[in-house]
Amino acid sequence: MKKQNVKMNCPNCKTILDVDELLVSQFEQAIRKDLQSELRRREEELQAQKNEYRVMSNELDKKQEDIDELVSQKVNSQLQSREEALKNTIRKEVNDEKVKQLEELEEELMRKSSQLIEMNKTKAKLQRLSREFEEREAKIHLEKENELTKRLASAKVSMKEELQMESFLKIKEKENIIESLTQKLDEAKQRATQGSMQMQGEAQELVLEQFLRELHPMDSIEEIKKGANGADCIQTVRVQSGIEAGKILYESKNTKNWSDSFVKKLKQDNLVSKADIMVIVTKTMPKDVKSKHVLIDGVWITTLQNVRDLSLLLRFGLLKTYAVMITQEDKKDKMSLLYNYLTSQEFKATFTSILDGFKSLQDSHNDEQRKMQLLWKRRAKHLEQVLSSTIDFYGSIKGISENTIPTIPMLEIKKAS
Repeated sequence: MKKQNVKMNCPNCKTILDVDELLVSQFEQAIRKDLQSELRRREEELQAQKNEYRVMSNELDKKQEDIDELVSQKVNSQLQSREEALKNTIRKEVNDEKVKQLEELEEELMRKSSQLIEMNKTKAKLQRLSREFEEREAKIHLEKENELTKRLASAKVSMKEELQMESFLKIKEKENIIESLTQKLDEAKQRATQGSMQMQGEAQELVLEQFLRELHPMDSIEEIKKGANGADCIQTVRVQSGIEAGKILYESKNTKNWSDSFVKKLKQDNLVSKADIMVIVTKTMPKDVKSKHVLIDGVWITTLQNVRDLSLLLRFGLLKTYAVMITQEDKKDKMSLLYNYLTSQEFKATFTSILDGFKSLQDSHNDEQRKMQLLWKRRAKHLEQVLSSTIDFYGSIKGISENTIPTIPMLEIKKAS
């Protein structure tokens, strides 16, 4: 059903008014008025509560200040009483200590005074004895000097003639020796120039062979004779039972420059030696090689200073490969197994790990050895200083007491026999 608006005429102005709108408007005004009055009442109550809270807060602040002041006064009072008691205790202890120290100082002063009197007497006696000793010593020196002057005057003439003759003969003899040595030196220079390179190379070979014999006493280190086809020496690696586990061929190169032909030459020589591993010990490493060891075309390259580590690792590799081959005797290609292992990443990693561990242990050992040597030197110096001071003190006391104190054999200077 459609709602119809009720309308009426205003009795004053005869204007047509909508009764529904008029009622709604009056209702809204009444509600707004009530709400405004309620809002003003709530605001007044809120303001009154705020004022009440502000008064209470001020009262609380004042009470808190009073409490803090009271606590501060009590704490200060207790601190002052404790401080005063502590001061009195400390003052008493200090006074007692001062009295004790004064008594000890008085006793020490009396003792020192008596000692000083005795020392002054002893000092006067020592000065008198020293003066008499100096006078006697001066007299003896004067007599000895006069006697020595007379002897020297008589001996100078004869000695001068003898020395002149001896000097002439020695100069002539030295001239002959110098001339002979000059000739021999020239001959030696010529021979040294011709054979120096060969001698240096042979010296390094001998050092390498001796080093390998000392490093591997169980193995056989054989020198390859001069003129024969082959390298310098060959190491036959043996297990504890004496069975051969493999061979390592060594070539020594004491040259200023590296040549790639060294590798080809050693591989050609190994056709006769038939070694499992080939090593070149060179004075100069190949160009652009920064490591201590390098593997070039199946040949290990190292220096004489680093051959120890490489030799130990290669021998370890041969023994490990031999153990593998013993457990797999039915396999034919043993040389292939050995070569594959020595050129594998596993061997390289093991080799590098052992080298790093050895280097760390060596550095630690050298560092500890240097520190212990320095410590021993310092202690020896301190002990020598203490012993010297003790001997000086003992000598001074013994001199002052005129040898009346007991003799200590350890501090006595031994007389020359």
